[in-house]
Amino acid sequence: MWVPSREPIYNLNRIIRLQAVLEVLTNQTAAALDLLADQSTQMRNAIYQHHIVLDYLLAEEGGVCAKLNESNCCLQIDDNGKAVKQLTKEMRKLAHVPVQIWGGWNMNWFTSWLPQLGWLRKGLLLFVLFIITLLVLPCFAPCLVVLIRRVTNQIVYQQMMALYQPVKAEDWGP
Repeated sequence: MWVPSREPIYNLNRIIRLQAVLEVLTNQTAAALDLLADQSTQMRNAIYQHHIVLDYLLAEEGGVCAKLNESNCCLQIDDNGKAVKQLTKEMRKLAHVPVQIWGGWNMNWFTSWLPQLGWLRKGLLLFVLFIITLLVLPCFAPCLVVLIRRVTNQIVYQQMMALYQPVKAEDWGP
């Protein structure tokens, strides 16, 4: 059953799993391409070796090209192995997801600019922040009182309902 909205942690875990699968898939594909590039280079070298041997054996008759009566018999096989290896290296680097470590909350944003102020300005700023806190605190006090009342009422209600046991008809007697 598909659920359109899930918990953010669930979605984050799915994304992390998807990243891991993509990284594994990319690394395996890159390894396969590296093997094919190595094989291509080896085949190219073997073909050149065979061509040299054939030219040597057919040297009295003018070489392979003269024996086959071909005027354009230049053998050129491009070696793209290095280019493929560079591409696979970039694929791996692109798909790699570094290990992420939670370092906690960075709270240096508040104190980082304080050393730039003089001691008098720093003291004045902290005093102003203290006064503002004292002025704003009474605005939130009624909300806090209402919240505490609701929570305690809910707890009391749940405990009372836990004590309430409905009486079954069989318990009434004959």
